[in-house]
Amino acid sequence: MCMRKMAVLTIVAVLLTTVVASTASAAMVQIQLGGVTLSYDGSKIVDDGIADPDTLTNATFLVNDVLLGLDVTGVTLDLDIPGVSNIPMGGGQVPSAANGFLDLDLGGGEYLHLTLDSAVVNYMPVISTFQFVFAGSSSIIDEQALPYGLALSDPVSVSFSTQISQIANDGTYVTSFTSAGTGEIQGVPEPATLGILAFGSIAALWRKRRKVA
Repeated sequence: MCMRKMAVLTIVAVLLTTVVASTASAAMVQIQLGGVTLSYDGSKIVDDGIADPDTLTNATFLVNDVLLGLDVTGVTLDLDIPGVSNIPMGGGQVPSAANGFLDLDLGGGEYLHLTLDSAVVNYMPVISTFQFVFAGSSSIIDEQALPYGLALSDPVSVSFSTQISQIANDGTYVTSFTSAGTGEIQGVPEPATLGILAFGSIAALWRKRRKVA
């Protein structure tokens, strides 16, 4: 082997070690959901589209806030957050029960199915608007087959932020609402995914080095 090839292999090996180490310490996968619609009947929060599961406008995949890809067709959501009661009409926080679920399907046999832990439902009356922000603090992955070579480890966090379109109350508590907004699923990738991300970073660095050369 010539010295030049040996030098190149050494550089790649150093890059691989460095990128894998930095990716392992900092990698965070985010799945951002657009076109989420929700409803509340006084006892639980569920998806509220025309069909069940509901069609979303998009699912955006990021790693450390860097765009990895965007799905805009075949994206559906089935959501159930049980045991939500006595939301104060004037605003405040209430817990949900555990064992809700989130099923995200992405078409083409790709999906993410989660069992949700207890969520915090935060009702925030804002000037001329109403907004709910609630999050499954953690969830267990039942099944997954994600695009872009991604695979998540337990636990993952789930959050939604929606603006109220209709709301009713009994003078003390919110009794029902419908809302629309966005959601986010966030978690740490499995080791196999870290390797894919690392090789992607190395390829980008290699292309940049060749252009400079």
